[in-house]
Amino acid sequence: MSVEPSSLAGGRSGSTRIAFRIARRMALQSRGRSALIALLVAIPVLGLVGITTVDASNTASPAERVVLELGSTEARVMIVASPDPKFTQDPLNDRHWGPSDEAFNGEAAQSIEPEPVTAASLFPAGTRLLSIRQANVVAETKDGLGSFTAVQGQPWDASFAGKWDVTSGSAPANDGEIMVTAATLDRLGATVGSTAAITAPEPGEFTIVGTIRSAWLDDAATSFYGLPGAFDGVLPDDSDLLTEWYLPDTPLTWSQIGDLNPRGATVLSRTVLLDPPPVNSYPLDGTVSLSFFDSFLILLGGFALFEVALLAGAAFTVGARTQQRTLATLASVGGDKRMLFRVMSFGGVILGALGAAVGTVLGLAGAWIFMQISANGSAARYPGFHLDLLSLLIIAAFAVLAGWCAAAVPARAAGRIDVLGALRGALRPPRPTPRRPAAGIILLALGAIVAVSGGLLELAAYFPVYQAWLANFGIGLIIAGPVIMQLGAVFLAPLILRWAAGLASWFGPGARLATRDVARNPGRSVPALAAIMSCVFVAAFAMSLISTFQVNSSKDYYYSVPEDTAWVSLNAYVDEPPYGTMLLESGPEVRNALDGAFPDSRARLLSSVANPPSWVKTPADGETATGSTAPVFAYPRLDPGTVCPSDATRSEVGHQEDRTDIRCPTPYYLDPMMSSISEHIWVGDIADFAAILGVPVSDQSRATLTAGGAVSTYQQYVVDDTIHLDWMATLDATVAPARSVALAGSVQSPEHPLPYAIFMLTETADSLELDHRPTMVVSSLNAAPTQAQQDQVQGAVTAVEPGLFVQVEPGPQAFGASWTWALLALTAIIALVTASITIGLARADGHRDNAVLTSLGASPRVRRAFGFWQAVVIVGLGSVIGVLLGLVPSLALSLTRDTAGQSLLPFTPPWLQLALIVVALPALVAVGGALTAGGNRTRFSNRAAFD
Repeated sequence: MSVEPSSLAGGRSGSTRIAFRIARRMALQSRGRSALIALLVAIPVLGLVGITTVDASNTASPAERVVLELGSTEARVMIVASPDPKFTQDPLNDRHWGPSDEAFNGEAAQSIEPEPVTAASLFPAGTRLLSIRQANVVAETKDGLGSFTAVQGQPWDASFAGKWDVTSGSAPANDGEIMVTAATLDRLGATVGSTAAITAPEPGEFTIVGTIRSAWLDDAATSFYGLPGAFDGVLPDDSDLLTEWYLPDTPLTWSQIGDLNPRGATVLSRTVLLDPPPVNSYPLDGTVSLSFFDSFLILLGGFALFEVALLAGAAFTVGARTQQRTLATLASVGGDKRMLFRVMSFGGVILGALGAAVGTVLGLAGAWIFMQISANGSAARYPGFHLDLLSLLIIAAFAVLAGWCAAAVPARAAGRIDVLGALRGALRPPRPTPRRPAAGIILLALGAIVAVSGGLLELAAYFPVYQAWLANFGIGLIIAGPVIMQLGAVFLAPLILRWAAGLASWFGPGARLATRDVARNPGRSVPALAAIMSCVFVAAFAMSLISTFQVNSSKDYYYSVPEDTAWVSLNAYVDEPPYGTMLLESGPEVRNALDGAFPDSRARLLSSVANPPSWVKTPADGETATGSTAPVFAYPRLDPGTVCPSDATRSEVGHQEDRTDIRCPTPYYLDPMMSSISEHIWVGDIADFAAILGVPVSDQSRATLTAGGAVSTYQQYVVDDTIHLDWMATLDATVAPARSVALAGSVQSPEHPLPYAIFMLTETADSLELDHRPTMVVSSLNAAPTQAQQDQVQGAVTAVEPGLFVQVEPGPQAFGASWTWALLALTAIIALVTASITIGLARADGHRDNAVLTSLGASPRVRRAFGFWQAVVIVGLGSVIGVLLGLVPSLALSLTRDTAGQSLLPFTPPWLQLALIVVALPALVAVGGALTAGGNRTRFSNRAAFD
């Protein structure tokens, strides 16, 4: 390479091109380090590209959605409301509809009918219509009885190709023939040609003539398919409000949909899906704003690329130290500070671009492999392999930017190189100054303030009404705060390393040498520590966030009975006038059926006092609308001061309106209008109360019940150790109760909130003349039953009473632990790779020191101790700082409160997993460092670095 001094002046023409050429050649000369830096950039790019590609592939394109929703038909029409001149819909979502102040077609609105119309009346005579109507059936399985979804219509028609496809056999020719999914055959223990017995909604036997596949269902889904009315006897025209009508041959434009909307019809049209109207040209817009997943992905991507800058920065720093003679030579022939900066920074751009390209290719390949492995047979899960080009370009651009940022710090230092010292190989150790620690403390404080400010803005975003822009701004501050704190930790790290060196000196010569080497060479140790810190920071934050989601999911889950408890409500639906529910008297027989199905458990027959029915309205004169005396019901009195202040009054009187305040939702367990299977006053013995609670009855509760009192599962019903019962003919709080009784009361909370207000013994209820009757059967199981056991018990209960169904309380989905452990494993792998790279870089930079150590006769034991303590200090401190900073965003998010003072995103980190990161990860890396350090026989080398 020929370099003229005159051509290297920073301000002269061509200097940028020359600097780029020099940077490219330096990258080619150091292929190993260049490949390492490109790999460091590629790893997070791989992950981000893979995640965004899988996410994009979960969303169907317009053409794919047409097939999933419509098959080969032209449109889907549903009658969803009575005619209304202001009725309209979202053109891309026929299930997003409502009134609008802008009527699409005023002329059409003048002639609409007062009652819901039929689908056939909307189109000219002879228009071909296909009907699809959902139903639920109960069928005999190989183990008993099971509940299944069913489709009634013509799903096997050729017009539904892509939405439903026949996989074997033939289409039903009459009402006695049906089709099923392949998984249904396995559950029934049947084959094509066999007979399936259905017991509800109408008993009958059907011949299975083929199997069919739904694009929306996975391979394990079970479902029945029959002609219109085959299972329940209801024809589509008799239930238009519950029927989907498909037009195989009749396209519908957006203007035609505007004519149909005022008739109470919504339409999903192939024509409109493929060529939608402009976004702001219609009243209802179902466009979804930025999802939480997208926000979390942006957050994760920002932190990951920040880690790229740290990891690659460590490699560039080491490279700059090894290339000092090269840079000095370049400076000696006329290269000024700007030239040296450009040479180093262009190296970051080149390697960042290479890493972005490699990461993108590997990320796309990884996304495709993941989709093949995780596909479950449902075309709706991955409608296609989609590339989000905008996201890919943004990720690549930020990767190149991260590469440039990684090279910028050593590039700036290269401009201040001591040319003579570098040419003769004299390397001066850095001198610690108070400026960097002071700057670090300031940045730490500033980052904490920014993060807390973001949390306070999140809190403010919910009062008095939710403000999306303020919430997004708060999220931005919560992202920026920890990043600033990490920068502060980087500035403060040399001081921390010096402190650590002083403490570790007590653990022997190996620890003393290693920690002093780490402290005296911050140029290689600080980037290594920062890389570990950033990796652990991302993992700690993600773990805390997942744990928070799990807590919220469990908190918001509504339990009907304790977890893993089978239960049967004795209230059966009456499907003939007068419609409603009827309390059955077959409780003992149902209890025996559950005992037979679950011999290791003992079922309990629970009794309750009737709730005030929602239709009871008592006028001021005490008479009902028909003139008869209103019935009176006993109801436990709520203490208004213990419920949400804004909802106290309506919780007491039972009003249902205006329950949309997400800041202070009223628990439905405290709602006086709970359904009849979740009544408020329960009666029985101690064993019945234990079955309700799902935990042993406490001594205090036993004493209260034995003394003739009542025990509540909620504090809101107990005031001054007293429970009040009011006999009322209405839930209007302004009407005085007909009778009131005060009972000694106490509280015993179950493990999870349950819909049972108070419990008393049978003799107490009889003394109060409460009308209690058996309403539910429960059986506490040791574990969740298998599908075969559920079918068996359903068959036994149906044999007693056909209208009853057995349900098992599964509890909330427990995703937090599995995801957190998986994230811990992933973090361990990434951290091990990161630690191996960064410690390897530190060793490469310190090969001369290691050679001196070896030449002085250091034993393998000392060298192993050197490697062990080097890893302990770098990885241990990086892990501790990373975990502490990773808790900051979750702590800031937890500042958001509802009006009851409870956090909307509670601070609930997974302490066990975080402790393993802090303790086990450094120990594992340290052992590896010790094993790889003992046999190192580094020799001196004075070979010139510049060829």
